[in-house]
Amino acid sequence: MASTLRHFTAAGLAEFSKWLRGGARGDVPHDLLVESDFSKSMTETALLDRKQFADRFDFGSHLIKLLEPFNSREISFDCGLWAWLAAWYFEQLCPAVADGSRTLREENAYIPSEARKYYRHLVRTPWYLASTHGEASKFLLVSPLNQQSYLLDQLAARQFVISSPTLIAAAKQLYTSPQTGRPRAGAGAKGPGSPRRLALIANQLLLTFDIRAMPVDKFMDLLPAEFRR
Repeated sequence: MASTLRHFTAAGLAEFSKWLRGGARGDVPHDLLVESDFSKSMTETALLDRKQFADRFDFGSHLIKLLEPFNSREISFDCGLWAWLAAWYFEQLCPAVADGSRTLREENAYIPSEARKYYRHLVRTPWYLASTHGEASKFLLVSPLNQQSYLLDQLAARQFVISSPTLIAAAKQLYTSPQTGRPRAGAGAKGPGSPRRLALIANQLLLTFDIRAMPVDKFMDLLPAEFRR
């Protein structure tokens, strides 16, 4: 049975924000999701369900199919769409415990704010990474829907890093286990050889090299000794 994919109006965004700031008790109000004062229909789709996703990569892959009819550049900064999807999948993004309370993140995890913080959004980020990098981004999206790894936070805070296939491939080599494909313990640490340092060094290298299109092995050769393992 098809359901209607929608995006919030300004009034819907305001009401969703009000509900979040009130502690997000109980279910997301049904009227908020479906009433025309709060949201507008985009399309009918059988893909809009509330299945349980294995991890954020599974979620991102599903969102690619769900949003396939739309131009990715046009929807990428559609705040109303991403906030509505966060409300729709809220039980997986912020599950309630036995007493009905929730451990809420900052509001920008559910309602996108300024563009430089879009990477914090729990719905848009897995869609963006999976659609931009495919399987190559899986190591960044192996957590449950309500979690975002420190490794991803450090890389995604700089748009040029998470948009570059070269830098994503380098991060995978540097910070994941070859046996499991998952981030190694301590992969999000600070200091020499850390993801934060990788982004900083890459930013410096951009002044001299076109690393966006550079083969990953050549880029790895440019890194200082702190990244050698």
